[in-house]
Amino acid sequence: MDESTMDGAAWAALADITAMRRERFAVTASVFDREMPEETVRSMVEAACQMAGGLDDSAEGRLGAALAALACDDMTALATLTRTEYARLFIGPREVVAPLHESAWRSGTARMFTAETLAVRKFYESHGCILKAKNREPEDAIGTELEFMRNLCDGVLAVLGDDGTVSDCLVAEGLLRAQRTFAEQHLDRWAGRFAERVRESDRSGFYAAWAGYLDEVLAEDARLLQDSERLVRCEG
Repeated sequence: MDESTMDGAAWAALADITAMRRERFAVTASVFDREMPEETVRSMVEAACQMAGGLDDSAEGRLGAALAALACDDMTALATLTRTEYARLFIGPREVVAPLHESAWRSGTARMFTAETLAVRKFYESHGCILKAKNREPEDAIGTELEFMRNLCDGVLAVLGDDGTVSDCLVAEGLLRAQRTFAEQHLDRWAGRFAERVRESDRSGFYAAWAGYLDEVLAEDARLLQDSERLVRCEG
């Protein structure tokens, strides 16, 4: 196969889309992965307030508007409520309102390390991703699945930093295909229901805002993936 370079404009457009997708996955994963410290909640709301006049009609704009609406005189109380809600929604000790794990939504049981969890693990490992906490923490948590998508975006961006040969293109094509398959087989089968439950149940408004963002991001990502795959034309 001829190692001719790919179209530069398409390569640049793919880099822009992938960088945006990577950032979306990374920031949303961090929100649901663990409870937010007070300073993080405060800084997110304050940043949204500062941008309130320039928010556009995008997923980020709507997230910003929702976070800005949470501004209040007692931000410490808001942060405390946010921490309380993280425990009530996602951890317990009573019945968990919105389980963080795919297996809970797809198997109908509160047990962890089910067949769904093992299928996610197998997918990770087939793409060179082995968690340090393997066998101690289930791999199908929403934050971990989003981090995996971020990692695949990192792989695409690494390839895009090269010369754009057909070999590079084939690697990028394979990583994009892996993302589409993972979304179809895993994320898309439960994350929407998870987001809806959080929006309906969160009393702080903070996680409801982020759940709305997650829902929008995943819906839009299907289109962005299609656009990305069209930009990758591996022809020698």
